[in-house]
Amino acid sequence: MPDLIDVHAHHYPQSYLDACRREDSGFDSYVRDDGRLVVLQDGAVALAAPQPMPTLDQRLTAMDEAGVEVQVLSISAPNVYRFPARWRASLTRDLNDELHDLSTASGSRLKTFISLPLPDVEASLRELDRALGLPGSVGVMITTTVDRRTLDDPHFLPLLEALSDRRCVVLVHPTTACCTEGIRDYALALGLDFLAETTNCIARLVYSGRFEQFAGIDWIFSHLGGTTPFLIHRFDNYYQQFPECRQHIERPPSEILRRAYFDTVTTNVPALRCALDTFDPGQFVFGTDYPHVPGGLARFTSTLQEAGLTDADSAAIGHVTASRLLGVRTHS
Repeated sequence: MPDLIDVHAHHYPQSYLDACRREDSGFDSYVRDDGRLVVLQDGAVALAAPQPMPTLDQRLTAMDEAGVEVQVLSISAPNVYRFPARWRASLTRDLNDELHDLSTASGSRLKTFISLPLPDVEASLRELDRALGLPGSVGVMITTTVDRRTLDDPHFLPLLEALSDRRCVVLVHPTTACCTEGIRDYALALGLDFLAETTNCIARLVYSGRFEQFAGIDWIFSHLGGTTPFLIHRFDNYYQQFPECRQHIERPPSEILRRAYFDTVTTNVPALRCALDTFDPGQFVFGTDYPHVPGGLARFTSTLQEAGLTDADSAAIGHVTASRLLGVRTHS
């Protein structure tokens, strides 16, 4: 399965990890037994960053071994949203520039989803104008909630309008929930609630009408869209049962979500099959969550291979759809 485009991969510049450790960062942190930096938001696990991060050569070697031709880097949750406003925008700019430099040094094999200094919308619009123009930038990464605000919040309307007007690709990555009661223990925020966050985000964007209102955005939702493939019938059932679920939309959520995209970050073949049976294979793009998951990229390529895909579906998921969305060419 050569020439894969991996849309869901991460890199954390040292400046970002140092910022997370600052006493005034808005986070707590500690180093786990295996050396990973664990970042806590409101007492719940928001990030477990591998240490040290893979070097450029190590990353490219891992990509070669797995048949990944292009990888799109982003800074995952908790991103920059809790950092103090007095240095959030400047740090975000520096982080976007560091990922751009890494992309340049890779010979264009690495692309980037830029970060934005939210919740400051005006500063984010300025950084969108600047950073999206950097060579190698192919879209925007945003988390399911931004400092306790959901993405359908009216506060974000100017940003959503700008993203739609630009016909941006937006990778939506889960983060620690608005309320962390009940998910602080056992790393539940990271292990399980991330999927609930994504599901909730998708539902809110659909029911609020934002998904159709800003139709120029190409949304990619992480980790198969959380539990959405498993629960899509409930989306439709409640559209029929509750007037508030029909207030902003005129057709069932399952129809609206035919325009959504999802990445294939899972190592559970039955879960992948459920997603592919629920949505069209052309709505999926390949992802690995590298370097977070032990076992590296190979676990995700083997999961895709074990799903029993046709050659056409395999190509669509592996590179065709992502190439069209991101304007990235492969040798295939």
